[in-house]
Amino acid sequence: MSADGLDIVDDLNRLMAEEAEACLRYFHMRFRLREEEYALAARFFEDAVNETLEHAASIAEQIRSLGHVPTLRINLSLGGGPVRLEAALGEALEVEQQALDAYKDLLPRVAGDPVLEPFIRRQVEVETEHVDEIRDFVKTNGVVKLLPREA
Repeated sequence: MSADGLDIVDDLNRLMAEEAEACLRYFHMRFRLREEEYALAARFFEDAVNETLEHAASIAEQIRSLGHVPTLRINLSLGGGPVRLEAALGEALEVEQQALDAYKDLLPRVAGDPVLEPFIRRQVEVETEHVDEIRDFVKTNGVVKLLPREA
């Protein structure tokens, strides 16, 4: 595999780790919600846990298909007391936006690859949906007003 191919595997490993980290953040955040807000958003965070874990597994499969063993590097310590739903959703939006940006950054580098390009394009679509879902959840539940992302 070329040096650029190895760089792409490194990027995929990083993305896999970011998805796994997001899974852990969502898991933790769900249980930090205040009681009245827990009932409102527990399902949202539970779905986010499952989706980010699925994303990490999909990326691991891509790494394996390239003939490599996935490498997971996470340095994460989560603590803190109860958190307001608006803060939790703000963090969730930030996590999803970072994932979207990372996939968008990788897309030009896999252009033309018959397997990776469609996979990364799909991840961009999915992460865009997640960002929109968070914004819709906020709008529907009137939890907090999120400012539009600067272009």
